[in-house]
Amino acid sequence: MPGRKYTGNSDGLSRTGLRLGTKKFMDLAIKEYGLTNLGGFANRSMNNPKAKKGDPKWLSVHATGRACDLGYKDRKKAMEMWNKMMAHTREMGIEEAHDYAFDEDKTDKEKGWGRGYRCSRGEGEAGIKVYDENDNAGSQGGRWCHWELSPAMADDPGKVTAVWKKIHGQA
Repeated sequence: MPGRKYTGNSDGLSRTGLRLGTKKFMDLAIKEYGLTNLGGFANRSMNNPKAKKGDPKWLSVHATGRACDLGYKDRKKAMEMWNKMMAHTREMGIEEAHDYAFDEDKTDKEKGWGRGYRCSRGEGEAGIKVYDENDNAGSQGGRWCHWELSPAMADDPGKVTAVWKKIHGQA
């Protein structure tokens, strides 16, 4: 399936903070998978050495109110969520996701360079890029996943709930 347009930070700084659909996504994930809220809205620049603080080009998607970080103690549960979301990226409005501890060789499950999904590369597994020591998201071995929702989902907690229930067999 072809990819979708990636919004990135083009919708700019959220005037209301964390958007309601993003909050609902976080709440459902925490309840379903036992994850921890490590943060959503933050008016900041990207974590990138090239980023120029205050330059809108480098605005973090967290500042749009559509991104969140969900931590875990139990990687197996976090990967249950990752796999479920990757199977339903289009329906759930997932535009980007990062699994910072993924290890393609599985030699050390908590110290890999990670992987990232982006909707413009394709849906589900087709949109995943495995990182290496030269090309990565900068959080090697991090015990959390980063999630970004489309503007439509980030603004519609009712739709987030309906899709979540459907893909989790709760509808």
